[in-house]
Amino acid sequence: MLMSKKSLLKSLVAVILMAMGGNAFAQSASADKGNSFFLNLRGDLGATSCVETSVVPYSFLGFTSGVQGGFTDEWKRCHIQFDLGWTPTITINPSGSTHRINTKLEFLYSCLKPSDSRWHFWSGASVGGFGDLKLLPDLQNAQATLSLFGTIAAEELVQCDFAYDKNDKSHPWMTAFVKLSIPLFAAGSHPGFAYVQPPLNDDDIITLMTRANEPVNKWFPGYTYDFGFTVNLRNGNRFSFGHRVDFFTTGKKGTYRYDNACRTGYIQFMFKI
Repeated sequence: MLMSKKSLLKSLVAVILMAMGGNAFAQSASADKGNSFFLNLRGDLGATSCVETSVVPYSFLGFTSGVQGGFTDEWKRCHIQFDLGWTPTITINPSGSTHRINTKLEFLYSCLKPSDSRWHFWSGASVGGFGDLKLLPDLQNAQATLSLFGTIAAEELVQCDFAYDKNDKSHPWMTAFVKLSIPLFAAGSHPGFAYVQPPLNDDDIITLMTRANEPVNKWFPGYTYDFGFTVNLRNGNRFSFGHRVDFFTTGKKGTYRYDNACRTGYIQFMFKI
């Protein structure tokens, strides 16, 4: 039985390597001047901190993981990407868990015409949203809350190609990148003091968690930045590994303050269709 498990594991690894293109390299994403469509799959691991003042002031530190899927469509100087992700977090004091569902649609445009330069600059915008479900039994009748936010953001991406293939100097096998996202405006709803009231018998689960939410909006509510490296394979597939910092706040002056900061490391696979 032990040998069969090892054989199965080796077979799965072999299939993944074959699908990703083995150890062969190809041109970078930024150097591809044609049309390309990718399916994306990403995994995250990191830490989250949060500050809440909706019932009583408290903060917590949590350990987080996550999965995200979506697609990327590259057409000449345009880049369109859609992502849908789920990020569960195990919290400490108060103990419990949080679950964040986020979605994002972004459009980037190459600021410079495609050339043989190793530097590439992209600018654009995105729309997105997230729901933050908190399940914290230590807070008793305020143990379940749901925050909902939508954002409009400016996007900037810088790429640098390096480590060129010895057999083809026009195709780098690795690309370094830095990406910055600045939300320009956010609007949504966040629990207020009233959500500690006893539930009504006819309340469904969504109504129960949002019936006492207060509207919230803010200009420039945070930032997100990524930096890392992308390896480009000969068959057009790619995989990336990097570091992300994500910060969101409703502001220190608000009655129902909500701050959330997440720092993660991730690996992403992009399968060319």
